[in-house]
Amino acid sequence: MSNKKILKIGDEGDEVLDLQIRLSNLGFKVDSIETTSKKFGSDTENKLKDFQKFRGLKSDGIFDHITAEILIEATFELGNRQLYLQSPMIKGDDVFELQTQLGKLGFDVGRIDGIFGPQTVKALIDFQKNFGLMEDGIAGHETIRNLQNINNKETPDTQISKIKEIEALRNKSAALKSRRLVIGHFGNGATLANATARMLRKKGAKVIDLNNPDEDVQARTANGFEAEIYLGFKIENDSYSTISYFKTKNSQSEGGFRLASQCSKEITKAVGIETGTAGMQLPILRATKMPAILCSLGPPGEIIKNTEEIAIALATAISNWFREPLKLAE
Repeated sequence: MSNKKILKIGDEGDEVLDLQIRLSNLGFKVDSIETTSKKFGSDTENKLKDFQKFRGLKSDGIFDHITAEILIEATFELGNRQLYLQSPMIKGDDVFELQTQLGKLGFDVGRIDGIFGPQTVKALIDFQKNFGLMEDGIAGHETIRNLQNINNKETPDTQISKIKEIEALRNKSAALKSRRLVIGHFGNGATLANATARMLRKKGAKVIDLNNPDEDVQARTANGFEAEIYLGFKIENDSYSTISYFKTKNSQSEGGFRLASQCSKEITKAVGIETGTAGMQLPILRATKMPAILCSLGPPGEIIKNTEEIAIALATAISNWFREPLKLAE
């Protein structure tokens, strides 16, 4: 799996068997006929789609590098390995669990994203300090044992990170003028991205328009710019449009959720294209630290024909969000 080869229905071999075993170990059991023959058949495809949907990925039944990384992350349980700050940062379900448990105890890990970054280290050291443990920022055996013992007792479900994010949004309320925004695109979304950036600049926003399709580059740029919103575009060969925001089983981006709601409403109203919202764990939404949305829009012909109208609708939605960032579109 280290070569991250793309696998799809019809493929055969050891890499397919490795995928089938990993899916089965995670509860998405593949039919024995396909595992015995090492063939990527319809059951493997369906189980992969189920896994992708469960993990907030695009459910297309294609085993690409994004799905491969998430599948590997899903195998880690808290306590199986030491967690500490390194480059590149450690990712995995064990980090999700660590962040969730710390957050329930009132230690601010920031966004619960499964990435062991500086904010998680700070929260972990605060926990260690409060409970008389070595303050090394390493989630080793002793720290995890104490954390789990405490969490086995009754703890609140509300995460401190959610409370802080909502409070920050409440204090953000302001006009769009001088707000820092980053707009990115993937594939053939450049024209719409540029049109939206132009509309937002007319309203006084400070906009960086990224033409690099690399998600890591886009996320680093947005984080380095300290953007207040990230807006991404993809044109899809679908009959509908979806605006995605970051969400896991334990938490979601409250700002992204509400921004997606506003954008969905304005696009539907402006051009009549069915536009829904979805909480997902797509890499660009996970890696950006601000409220972020990814607009996956279709059908292509309608999007191209209505580029200006959609750009105006999105600029209106973003402006409305800055004025009332906690409001959900009706």
